[in-house]
Amino acid sequence: MGNLFKRNEFRALAALILLLVIGGVIAPSTIRPASISGLLPFAGILAVASIGQHLVIQQRGMDISVAGVFSLAAVVVTAFQSGGGGTLEAMGLVGLALLTGAGVGLANGLTVTRLGVPPLVVTIAMNSIVFGLVLALSGGRASTVAKPIADLAASRVVGIPVPFLVALVLVALVALVISRTALGRRFSVSGLSPNVGLALGFRVELFQVGAYIGAGILFAAAGVLFAGLSNVPTLFAGNDYMLATVAAYVVGGNSLTGERGSVLATGIGAFFLTYLGQLVISLGFDTAVQYLIQAAIVLLGVSLPSIANRLKTA
Repeated sequence: MGNLFKRNEFRALAALILLLVIGGVIAPSTIRPASISGLLPFAGILAVASIGQHLVIQQRGMDISVAGVFSLAAVVVTAFQSGGGGTLEAMGLVGLALLTGAGVGLANGLTVTRLGVPPLVVTIAMNSIVFGLVLALSGGRASTVAKPIADLAASRVVGIPVPFLVALVLVALVALVISRTALGRRFSVSGLSPNVGLALGFRVELFQVGAYIGAGILFAAAGVLFAGLSNVPTLFAGNDYMLATVAAYVVGGNSLTGERGSVLATGIGAFFLTYLGQLVISLGFDTAVQYLIQAAIVLLGVSLPSIANRLKTA
């Protein structure tokens, strides 16, 4: 049992259960079935984006361009409609959005690996470039998403909202690949210790670039789901996910230093943050409090390794 609770996913789940219990005491309405059902789509969207961030952090990076890619994907599925609104057109728009995310990820990955520019610098700059594209392509105006995308995002399968179902599938798939396949184990080793990866003959640079490409696709997928759910997404909708994706990773008990982490724990962290946001609002606090909490979580995640090392050497 002791070893069980050393695993990130079980600690994250315990934290989530504790939060739900506290929420049930101080704001009972937040744990009603209707309330939980209402937050599931948003938890799913955050989880999808957070998996992308997870991949990059596992390769000792961090992708701030999540905000821009998320918003750009939402613009692609809203501003590029011909007016017909058919299913084939919607599928094409979704494909274009995902391809755009992959392109941004490729640019990030190559700049980091080939030019040796720090990931934060690269992705902050890329985020600004992508938001420039958002404004240029949208003309500064929010548009309505294609109807088939809106219908899909709002639909349910056996009572489960599609965005949450997509998140469940992706969490399971990515976790399975990373933990159960040779490719996934090489990915983990390359992130944990690039020098060891190189010594073993792994293509470490390829894994790093692949992480950014995968992240770009997942950020774009989250943006598409959000656009469908909100129907008329704001041009800067992705800003809410820039810090939240990192916070979800940290809440999952994962280290920001590239150590092996749990994708499932990151997904649980996304649900934790989504419910926490609902709880904060239900208690009458401003949404700014959510950002303060997220910032505190990230700061704690960055500081803990240093604090632990100092305690060991004290």
